[in-house]
Amino acid sequence: MNIKKIIIYLVLIVIIAILFDRVLMPFYVGRDEVHVPNVVGMTFEQGKVVLENSKLEPVLGGERFDSKYPKGTIILQRPIANKLVKVGRRVYLIISSGNVKVEVPNIKHKNVDEARIILNRSGLTLGEIFEDTTSDIPRCLISMQSISPGEMVEKGTSINIWISSPLITGNIEVPDLIGRSFSDAKQILESKNLKVGKVVYQPSLDFLPNTVIYQYPSAGSLVQELTPIDLVVVKEKVSGKEIIE
Repeated sequence: MNIKKIIIYLVLIVIIAILFDRVLMPFYVGRDEVHVPNVVGMTFEQGKVVLENSKLEPVLGGERFDSKYPKGTIILQRPIANKLVKVGRRVYLIISSGNVKVEVPNIKHKNVDEARIILNRSGLTLGEIFEDTTSDIPRCLISMQSISPGEMVEKGTSINIWISSPLITGNIEVPDLIGRSFSDAKQILESKNLKVGKVVYQPSLDFLPNTVIYQYPSAGSLVQELTPIDLVVVKEKVSGKEIIE
């Protein structure tokens, strides 16, 4: 490299340094500063307006599952709220895509206990239980579910079910046993000339041990003498861990 080229390079470096020192740096340092407003919890459009009014540049930084914030709302911002930044600074916003979605399993032709376990494993819960007196599937099995198998729903969604219970006719009205203790329920059935049928024990944090929480046939049904009444009874010594499992 000859001396002439070296001199040209040195001159260019000096010119760039002067421009940076006297033009670019004063422009950057001289810009006003603002505190970043808090836009977490707002929709993207609302947050965009707030940031632009503060002379900042909102940038969509992607989406993330979040059960705490509704779909479409801002769950995270960078820089964080109240940070002092230069006017025109970009603020990256992460948007909630809603709760985690899970696939609804097929619980048809299962009994209540099986359905509860299957739903819990899928991150769903068992909702209300209804009787289906028109179904031709075996008694006490699920004939329908409120949300079809394969559909994607938010985690924690309740699935209602219909239990096959072919209509039974007779001249004795089944008493209401829900909320009664198991011993009281037996006495009431005996007084009506009915008997205890299948008894299933399951955990519950909402009822005392030995409390009847489901019966079949339901209260008010007309049945024949000595018809067995199936019961679901709260079992003893239940813990919160056991309920979750």
